[in-house]
Amino acid sequence: MIALMMAAATAFAPLSGDFDHDGRPDEAQIVAHRGQYVLRVTRGADPGHPVTIWDYGKDRPSSAFVDTTRAGRFQTACGKGYYGRETGRCSRDWITLRKGDLSFGYQESSDAVAVWNGRRFDVEWMSD
Repeated sequence: MIALMMAAATAFAPLSGDFDHDGRPDEAQIVAHRGQYVLRVTRGADPGHPVTIWDYGKDRPSSAFVDTTRAGRFQTACGKGYYGRETGRCSRDWITLRKGDLSFGYQESSDAVAVWNGRRFDVEWMSD
């Protein structure tokens, strides 16, 4: 019973989608890994090599979410002046997202997108 309760306390539902837009199903999930919670993506094109997109740290991220985006052009957190400019230019002031790109973050707090660039997922924060 305790093992079942521990599994429920650390489990996050997986999200399926085509995050790299190659026509194959991918899966994203927040998982416990080496004492940390991470957002892990397993691409249908390379299922034997899941990639870590984000490290949430040691504490269970109770307000964390993983979702998909709608299509459009959006201003990034750096472009809005939230952070990033103090260390130099923003990597992007604006970003164009495709429907189904990966979105993650903390509910009612901050969110980011992970966009496939053909070789890896690039992470861009959208709010602080």
